[in-house]
Amino acid sequence: MPCLGGALLAGDKPDEASSLLSELHNGQVLTVLRIDNTCAPISFDLGAAEEQLQTWGIQVPVDQYRSLAESALLEPQVRRYIIYNSRPVRLAFAVVFYVVVWANIYSTSQMFALGSHWAGVLLVTLAAVSLTLTLVLVFERHQRKANTNTDLRLAAANGALLRHRVLLGVTDTVEGCQSVIQLWFVYFDLESCVQFLTDHVREMKISQESLLRSRLSQLCVVMETGVSPAAPAEEPDNLEETPLLPSSPDPSERPLMQTELYQLVPEAEPEEMARQLVAVFGGYYIRLLVTSQLPQAMGTRHTDSPMVPCPCQLIEAHILGTECCPFLAR
Repeated sequence: MPCLGGALLAGDKPDEASSLLSELHNGQVLTVLRIDNTCAPISFDLGAAEEQLQTWGIQVPVDQYRSLAESALLEPQVRRYIIYNSRPVRLAFAVVFYVVVWANIYSTSQMFALGSHWAGVLLVTLAAVSLTLTLVLVFERHQRKANTNTDLRLAAANGALLRHRVLLGVTDTVEGCQSVIQLWFVYFDLESCVQFLTDHVREMKISQESLLRSRLSQLCVVMETGVSPAAPAEEPDNLEETPLLPSSPDPSERPLMQTELYQLVPEAEPEEMARQLVAVFGGYYIRLLVTSQLPQAMGTRHTDSPMVPCPCQLIEAHILGTECCPFLAR
């Protein structure tokens, strides 16, 4: 990726910034922030990202997305999920799974006097390898789905960055013995994608309304919200009727929680729904883009590479399309 000299100063001419923007193409990585997931406390160096974006002529105030990005990715439960869902952990689980399966099949084969024969040991090994490969393929297929615990948590931040032609995505890697979270800043002019999705949603409302409602009904997440306890009744005038035990809950008790479904893309005007679709699945698209996991496409609409689909193609085919397999990893 070409790198330019210094950050744009306040006195730089507007035509210089526009010339820098003209050098960018959709899908180009602008910068990547990396933090060690095993340390606490941690935070993204978003000031450095702002300076790097300014070198490309992109003025994005950090305050517009700092709290949205950090609250989405740096909560303790999210960081633990990223570690447990990392590739090394899945590989370790696959190795343990292979050993356990091999031992169980081998011990079972002893009942049929096949365990000591070399052919029996070979069959046991092939069976264990086949089951382990199946598990690995299930893991890989799961990774190609939109992850509600990481990708979709960036929806609010991406919604704030759409007008700046920037999308965020998150990946994880392991360096040595350290788990590293990577926050990707990718350039993408999404106005053409929003316009296409607007027309597509409007057409589906007319000719495929049942399919649209069915697909949108799947775009929901389960959220926990606190329940306020009922207000205590007024104290009786007669002290003899006063209860011996206090009616107010103990402050140390765990607050009551209720679960409810939150619709990611509520029913609205086609353009508003299109922008919400791009914001919700922008992080999913960026993760697949930077990890080279995007499905191959014969031709593209809004990217320079003829084999790389743009966000509206991914959303049209895999989010609003007629595929029967679920696309959200719960």
